[in-house]
Amino acid sequence: MPQLTLFADPTSKSLGLSPKKSPTSSRSTHTQSPSSVSKRKAAFTKKGDEPNLWELHHIQEDMAVLGKRPRGASSPDGNDEEMKGQPDRGAKRHEPEGGGVAGSKDIKEHKNAYEIKGKIANREDAARVDADPPLNQLVRLMENGWKEAEKGESVVYWMRMEDMRVEDNTALYRASERAQELGLPLVALYVLSPGDYKIHDRSARKIDFMLRNLKSLKTKFHELNIPLHIVSYPRRLAIPRKLIDEVLPSLGANHIFLNIEYEVDELNRDIATVKLGREKGVDVRCFHDRLVVPPGRIKSQVGKPMSVFSPWQRTWARLLEKEPQLLNMSPLPKANEVTIRQNEKFARLFEDQVPDSLEGFECKDSETMAEVWPEGTERAKELLDLFLHTKARKSQIPLTSPLTPGAESSSKDSRVQAYQTGRNLVDGDNSSRLSPYLVSGVISARMVLNEAKKLGKGGKLESGRDTGLGMWVQEVSWRDFYNHVMATWPRVSMGRPFLEKFADVQWEVNEEHLQAWKDGKTGFPIVDAAMRACNQRGWMENRVRMVSASFLVKSLMLDWRLGEKYFMECFIDGDLAANNGGWQWTASTGTDPQPYFRIFNTLTQSEKCDPNGDYIRYWVPELRNLKGKAIHDPSHHMPSNEFKKLGYPAPIVDHKKSRERALFRYKNVGEKEP
Repeated sequence: MPQLTLFADPTSKSLGLSPKKSPTSSRSTHTQSPSSVSKRKAAFTKKGDEPNLWELHHIQEDMAVLGKRPRGASSPDGNDEEMKGQPDRGAKRHEPEGGGVAGSKDIKEHKNAYEIKGKIANREDAARVDADPPLNQLVRLMENGWKEAEKGESVVYWMRMEDMRVEDNTALYRASERAQELGLPLVALYVLSPGDYKIHDRSARKIDFMLRNLKSLKTKFHELNIPLHIVSYPRRLAIPRKLIDEVLPSLGANHIFLNIEYEVDELNRDIATVKLGREKGVDVRCFHDRLVVPPGRIKSQVGKPMSVFSPWQRTWARLLEKEPQLLNMSPLPKANEVTIRQNEKFARLFEDQVPDSLEGFECKDSETMAEVWPEGTERAKELLDLFLHTKARKSQIPLTSPLTPGAESSSKDSRVQAYQTGRNLVDGDNSSRLSPYLVSGVISARMVLNEAKKLGKGGKLESGRDTGLGMWVQEVSWRDFYNHVMATWPRVSMGRPFLEKFADVQWEVNEEHLQAWKDGKTGFPIVDAAMRACNQRGWMENRVRMVSASFLVKSLMLDWRLGEKYFMECFIDGDLAANNGGWQWTASTGTDPQPYFRIFNTLTQSEKCDPNGDYIRYWVPELRNLKGKAIHDPSHHMPSNEFKKLGYPAPIVDHKKSRERALFRYKNVGEKEP
């Protein structure tokens, strides 16, 4: 998610989103002069040339930071009508299946509720990227123009943030296989990219988790005599050329293997790497690995991509039944010869150090995170085993290790077997808590589903809603679904709503409400408990993610992108596809969205997901002595003088009035209630 901050539009009281301007930004392009940026833009927009949208997008970012507004950008005074979500009359219409429309004809001509300045793609550019998604471009590139490279002196595996494991790692195994064929040593490469982490709102906790896992992986690689080479480049757009022109030549490598990431920027980086590699005689090979089913494999009966989860999921399940090899796991890589440690070129790589932290991403609670979210594939396997074979424990509400001894084994009442009910409860470790490990690729979805398959009837993978095991498998499939959506309609990773007809919904500007939500001081106990858990644990159960998100969007009427950004900045399992998909579902702007008229009642949700109030009492200690219904709604179940003694805030909005406001604004897009 782009860096955004609130600002008020002085002419309309509407929410404004603008780039956060920081003099200490790690992107060197921020120091360019306006004239140099203009020259770059002109070079990429010459008449008759195919526009490089990726470059233009980053040029627009640079202009925003420099304070120079490109032609067509909106200004705070509200006079411009460009880039405000209004349909481009001359643009080609793009209508993804499921209702997403870039440039819908029936959108009312009203001033948008937010201003866009260089960080969120405008409607026209987003539609153009949708028309030829970067993943399709990369696939075409890999299918055409490949040439055999010279042998070289080594084969390189480029590890990413989403495949941090040695087991069942497609690109790692293929790189090892190629190294064995050529009789060359294998080198593992990791590129630290602070510029990427900043622009994509990576949390300090996720970066800390990444570094801890890298240290664990370094040990595993060294056991196989495979060096882990660490390089760092603050300028994210420079990475392809740095790799091809500097890193690979230093290793004598003409072969590099990588797993595909499906975000727009990452795909364009890989496209650039492949093209530069071919210019220099380097064989760059890209593999699907992150998902169980690669994007593009699931289509409707008429051959179109699917954007509604239920029919998509049924097709996903049928495909796995028809092609069980999709769950096959890659073998471990072969060890290098021990003589690599005496080779002058490669011996020094074994001395590369993984830093304890990165500047700008120092994790203040790293010791707590290491206890609550221990690193390594072995720990992830232990967590999976506990979920599949032991009962839930209320003692797991606090900040404590999930591997604390004492879990009671049970095949009938294990957490996964009780998942139909447990998935909506937050008063214990009812969920698997595997999301940080899946997101970072510490454990693969294939590894997880193969274990689940062992518990299915007849050894089959259950994926229906009639069993807890089947429900959990469906939850795992959501990860595939949202990545498919992002790869097929990449505008969702460019700050755009999937359903453009809701791009003009009018948002509020209220810094106090936004801060109260972030701090967990809204006066709604379940929301406050969830947000305090977010701030202290770096993670929430899915049910309270939905509740807190719905409160921000529908009750406070604040732009969903502000919540999306904050979750990414806090969560240890921050993932663009899933985070964006969840927020857009809640905001009724996404694929298969929650209908706009369905607005969570926080009191009802609180009573359902935390029936005894144990979760609230732990995370909101001001309420720890309350009992009964008062724990869920203290301001309405206590005398006012007694409520004031709690030191807990009164509700910041009236639920009934806020609901009516949301219904009006969604029904009358572009308008505010009289």
